[in-house]
Amino acid sequence: MQGEERRLHERFSIQIQAKMTAETLSGKTPMMEFLTADISAGGAFIKTEHPLPLASKVRLEFLLSLEDLQTLKFVLALETLKAWKGKRIWVSASGIVTRSAEDGMGIMFDENYQISPMDSSEVAG
Repeated sequence: MQGEERRLHERFSIQIQAKMTAETLSGKTPMMEFLTADISAGGAFIKTEHPLPLASKVRLEFLLSLEDLQTLKFVLALETLKAWKGKRIWVSASGIVTRSAEDGMGIMFDENYQISPMDSSEVAG
C-alpha cells in the first residue's frame, strides 16, 4: 500500500553529531562526521551531499544524553539507567546503507550496538 508506514521504531527529529566509517566496494573510508536529520533505535538518516552507495556497511558512534537514549527507546536495565544518571552516553552501532537521497542516506542499524557511559570529565570542550 502506497504511503503506508513500514518502520518498526518511532523516528525522532533529533540532530546528533555522528562519526562514521564505512566499508564499500572500493575499500574502507576514513572517519567522517555527520549530523543526523532523524534517528530511532532501528536506524538514522544522515545529512550529507555525498551519500555512500547502497549496501555499504557502516559503523557509527554518537554521544547522547541519558534522556535522548530513553527517548530513542534503546533497551537498558533500570539499574543501569540509575547508575548512568547525569552522564553522557556513547552509542556505537553498525548497520547498512538502505537508502540514498540527494540530501543524505538512510542507515538501518543491526542489533549489535554497544552503549557505554562517559564521565563529564571525559567530554572535550
